[in-house]
Amino acid sequence: MTTTARTVVRPPRRWWRTLGLSFVEARPVVQVIFLLRFAGGAALAVLSGGSPGGAVVRGAAAWLLLTWSVYLINGVADVTEDRANGSRRPIARGLLDPGAALRTAYALATAGLLLAATVAPTLVLLGAGQLALGWWYSMGRAPLKRRVSGTTGSVVLAGLLTYLAGASSAEARPVPHLWVFPVAMALWMAVGALAKDLSDVTGDRLAGRRTLPIVRGETWARRSIAAVALTVALAFLISAQDAWPPVRIASWLTMAGAVVLTWLACGSGSRGGPARRRRPYRVFMTTQYLAHLALLGPVATCVWAQGHYVCGG
Repeated sequence: MTTTARTVVRPPRRWWRTLGLSFVEARPVVQVIFLLRFAGGAALAVLSGGSPGGAVVRGAAAWLLLTWSVYLINGVADVTEDRANGSRRPIARGLLDPGAALRTAYALATAGLLLAATVAPTLVLLGAGQLALGWWYSMGRAPLKRRVSGTTGSVVLAGLLTYLAGASSAEARPVPHLWVFPVAMALWMAVGALAKDLSDVTGDRLAGRRTLPIVRGETWARRSIAAVALTVALAFLISAQDAWPPVRIASWLTMAGAVVLTWLACGSGSRGGPARRRRPYRVFMTTQYLAHLALLGPVATCVWAQGHYVCGG
């Protein structure tokens, strides 16, 4: 009697589980703020006299797919430093195969561009620019993420592209103060790019990155983060004095956030373990959430009630 050896083949991971892990890898909290930026651009278009409609919803969905793709590729590229920094994201933990993540990212990018094409050619161009920037930031022989200038420049440009995408989807009109909020919040993203490095020194050094804490030392880095935060917030506060009321409120909130972030970055409250060192970054993130909600809340409420924005000037 002959015994035939049987090979047990592990069934492939279900596509929906891979998709779910891919979204977790792309950091949902970051995806939400990108949606808020897109919505912020659309809200400013409404303030300028634009007309929101179904194109805004399709545009937001397309932009989500594109930024999801970008951050998924970043997760694949960052696996070495993420593991060194103790990241709990799926690729670093071995729950999501990098190859599957890349295939998912390509599919998301394709779907995002196809959906953007149903809105306007402008959105396709902006989306392609976002994808190209994301690839250059994470991949290739000399990714932008390795240097401070590349990191900060990339995040600021990604923010501006997102606000422009939202504004163009809602047919924004060229009026004064239209770009006060987008420019200020895009520059505020540079604060987050710098603050994030405080807790990632171990992995960044291993990956060969030249961040401020590594190149100039932690004290210099902390003072630089505080200086950038206060400068951006003060410039926003001054520029917004004659802007729409929701924009002025957002500028006050940003100033308050900059003060708290400075206190943490330059004091003892963000020194010690990784969780404490991430406090300045959390303040940055909370501040931008509050600033966007301050803009979106009044505009959305007024449009919902009256069909167009006439509330508060």
